[in-house]
Amino acid sequence: MSRSVDLDFTFRHSVDVAELLAVLLGSGMRASSGDEVAYLVDEDGMFDWKKAMPSRLDEIISTIGDRRLEDHTVGITLYFPDSVSGGDFLFHPGREVVSCVIGVNPKCIEGSIFCDIGWYTAKMIPWLEPLGLTEVETRDAA
Repeated sequence: MSRSVDLDFTFRHSVDVAELLAVLLGSGMRASSGDEVAYLVDEDGMFDWKKAMPSRLDEIISTIGDRRLEDHTVGITLYFPDSVSGGDFLFHPGREVVSCVIGVNPKCIEGSIFCDIGWYTAKMIPWLEPLGLTEVETRDAA
């Protein structure tokens, strides 16, 4: 049985994709777990993820941060510091809501099927709060 774990972050104002990614990457997150970076520019509602070499990270951030795409969902997969866990960070149209879909080696509560959401929020809230974070909503569902 597959679980879906989502963390939705709502901000007071729209966030700049490149600025938020700079904060996450500057906090130790990484955009690859080897030889590829996964990213999304969803212009047709099909969520067709692309992969590129890590050497193209700056170009990818520039592309998904382009203001012309503010009406589209864009995203990138990031990995947490000192961990094999990661998630897809989705920037929704309008850029006031950013979702983190925990899908890469989720950290579970010991002895449980449920994700250790507290581990994720304890890391991310301090990074995101200075950007105007106003609400955090979490979901862990089968």
